[in-house]
Amino acid sequence: MNYEILGQIQVSGAPGVCAPRARKVETLLAILLTKANQVVTTEQLVVEIWGDKPPTRASDTLYVHVSQLRKLLRGSTKCESQLITSPRGYSLIVAPDELDADRFSRLYQQGRDLHRDRSYGQAAEVLRQAIALWRGPAFGGLIDTPLIQTHAMLLEDSRLECMELLMETELLIGRHREIVGTLTALTKQHLLRETFCEYLMTALLRCNRRAEAVEVFAAARRRMIQQLGIEPGRSMQDLHQRILLGERSEVAV
Repeated sequence: MNYEILGQIQVSGAPGVCAPRARKVETLLAILLTKANQVVTTEQLVVEIWGDKPPTRASDTLYVHVSQLRKLLRGSTKCESQLITSPRGYSLIVAPDELDADRFSRLYQQGRDLHRDRSYGQAAEVLRQAIALWRGPAFGGLIDTPLIQTHAMLLEDSRLECMELLMETELLIGRHREIVGTLTALTKQHLLRETFCEYLMTALLRCNRRAEAVEVFAAARRRMIQQLGIEPGRSMQDLHQRILLGERSEVAV
């Protein structure tokens, strides 16, 4: 079995790939994957799925959704469904590496270890593999419950941290030309991540595009003042000054 939550929720097995069509079934699957290999009580599922407005016979309705999900999972693999019923609730048994978020975490950690050991070429390759697992927003943007929303935010933070480390590593191995486009998009998407701006300024400078590097700082500063009412941080300002002074040799990751 293969469960994917780093994008639209999908389940794949021997016959192919499928996704829940009913919103409540999709939410149920997302909750069980967030709590993989743990029993989620019936009461907790009812609260997560319906909030403070559960249906009259919530337990019975939940049972119907569980049956629909079990049918979906059995249709994705020749094996017996791993959706287990217990006296307290339900659990989804997920083996190591069956969940794409777990594979991402493992690759990200491996990349960090290689980076720490200064094996930058290998680190970049592994970090690229980690980022490649993402097909879109976590859970496909499904944030119907507090549990899923919190988990999605944690995953997104890890993705951005991984991307920052990848961009730093790419600069360390001299791939500044290859990452200019990616960094340009990242600086527009994530205003608060000043690190992306610093890396873009550095990459442009190394491409002999000093004027553009200066403009990146100016544009970022304008956006931050207009939208947030703050100036760029000290690190970014210092990099800007070094670029203005032409101290290219001192501009480093």
